[in-house]
Amino acid sequence: MQKASLFLFCFFVYIVLSSSNCNKKSNQTPEPDFTYQPTTTGSQWNYTTTGTAGGTSVNAAFVLTATSRDTLSNGRTYKVFTNSIGPNEYYNKSGNDYYRISSLAALPQPVEVLYLKDNQAAGFVWSETKNFTITGVPFPIPATLTFTNARVKYDTSFNGNNFKDVIRVRLSIAIPGVTIDNNDITYLFAKNVGMIANKVNIKVVAAGIDVNTETKLGTFTVK
Repeated sequence: MQKASLFLFCFFVYIVLSSSNCNKKSNQTPEPDFTYQPTTTGSQWNYTTTGTAGGTSVNAAFVLTATSRDTLSNGRTYKVFTNSIGPNEYYNKSGNDYYRISSLAALPQPVEVLYLKDNQAAGFVWSETKNFTITGVPFPIPATLTFTNARVKYDTSFNGNNFKDVIRVRLSIAIPGVTIDNNDITYLFAKNVGMIANKVNIKVVAAGIDVNTETKLGTFTVK
């Protein structure tokens, strides 16, 4: 149970410092003429994360940069992004579906998730269960990720920027045998910009976990 709690903590810390998406589709369906995660080479997004995690103040800045490199996974072509404070991230756009592959802190394997559907109405829900292998635990640890389109296609402004057709996605996490007391993770994605904000409010009393952070987009360049 201690190792499962460590996994959970690392999982949440990763979510605090995470972002973006995109590329090609393997079939012949035409791509929409917009995107909720640009991937043009040289595009950059500057983020700041503030709040608390594990009783420690969080004040971090990081930059995501779209490179010219691609990689393949599960039949999808992912664009490689560098993260200025962590490992590379990988993003794919297949029609209206957005996938991300990112490594979780202290875990030996990356995680691929379908994190956004830009053509679904408010209230639409989709789920995935991912199994994680943790050293010293003789069985995989399953985590069910449930995404909900909480609000779609609205406008908002902050940090001097006006964002159009924003989609708010809420994520909840369920792990067998773990009671999550606060379970509120929200992402905002803007059309032709990408992720513009992320709020994490997670509390697991039994594991001593208490995370309350907010990540916001500052300056950005989409080429």
